Amino acid sequence: MVTNPKVFISYSHDNEEHKDWVYKLATELMGKGIETILDQWDLELGANLPKFMEHGLQESDRVLVVCTDNYNTKSNEGTGGVGYENNILTAELMFNQSTTKFIPVIRSVSTQLKTPICLASRLYIDFSDDNTVEESLKQLVHEIYGLKLRPKPKLGQNPFLTKKATLPELHESSTSHFHQLFSSAFPGVRGIEWFEGSTANERLEILLKLPLVFSGTTPIWWWGHGDLQISKFEIEDNGIALMNFDELKIKRIAAVNCGAYYQSFVYVETEAMEPTGLYEFKEDDNILHELGYRSEEYANFRGQKISRSEFDDGAAIIDGKPVEIRGEAEFRVRYLSPYNFIIAPQGTPINNNSFDLRRRELLKEIIFGHQTVEQMVEEVLKLPKNRE
Repeated sequence: MVTNPKVFISYSHDNEEHKDWVYKLATELMGKGIETILDQWDLELGANLPKFMEHGLQESDRVLVVCTDNYNTKSNEGTGGVGYENNILTAELMFNQSTTKFIPVIRSVSTQLKTPICLASRLYIDFSDDNTVEESLKQLVHEIYGLKLRPKPKLGQNPFLTKKATLPELHESSTSHFHQLFSSAFPGVRGIEWFEGSTANERLEILLKLPLVFSGTTPIWWWGHGDLQISKFEIEDNGIALMNFDELKIKRIAAVNCGAYYQSFVYVETEAMEPTGLYEFKEDDNILHELGYRSEEYANFRGQKISRSEFDDGAAIIDGKPVEIRGEAEFRVRYLSPYNFIIAPQGTPINNNSFDLRRRELLKEIIFGHQTVEQMVEEVLKLPKNRE
């Protein structure tokens, strides 16, 4: 919410009584913390009237269009200062039809159409009845501050749902479950077989199809320079894979089925993605060689990228103003260098504390071209079987 919003009042000088009414309205708004641009106190004799109009219409947060029969006629016919303002107003509406910047204020209109033609489709506020001016003023002030007199309530539960949705049960070990999915995604694979590009994405969609989360367990995990259960996987329209909150531009994958069913896994290699532009990007070879990859964290909010710090604060600067983003922003991790990891069941032999450090070293060496997936497979096959 803006601390002191700025409004411009567009009106016609019908008579002294109408000018006094507009002056009183502007005074009320000023008293409620709304900076109000009005010719009666902002213009001096000899001032540039067109420049004043242009500046007021363009620089204000909202524009109050005080509609009377005389104002509407001048606006529609394009005469006088009102007609000049109409040209500016119409141009802005044409380029931004979704704008709510212009608020028609109905004061004295005898025709069925209460506003100028350019504002005919816009909701207006009625100040015609002096007995309800206070209520109308209250509504107008709330609107200018971006508040609702009657805010929308939270969506409740469907009263006709008698059974709460529950997670499915997993009636087998994670290794058996994974091997069945592996066989569906990579039928006939024995040994190591590679898949690239869109084919790799298609195979992963089969391997990681829903459900991924079961009652009390998430059976499929990924192991990279850390490890985490996989609860979400989808291919976005741009071909980027979204796994949990990680964006992955998949280059190629290797389906590995070299030993017993519980030893099968998938090796995944991704390409570098472009930086979001939210942060100053620096080529730092020390970080790359220490970790094996570069990444950045950000969030998506209504199609706009925001920084990690804004996501953590639960608010972001949108169009120059602070906006609440809690519950709507989607956290993302983007990899700015090639990256690799392993997808396997929770009960895989790879899930071994004593192998964690070696796994990270192997993955880094593979991405730098100093080791091969075949060499990693040889070491994995030597790991003991896990008890599930």
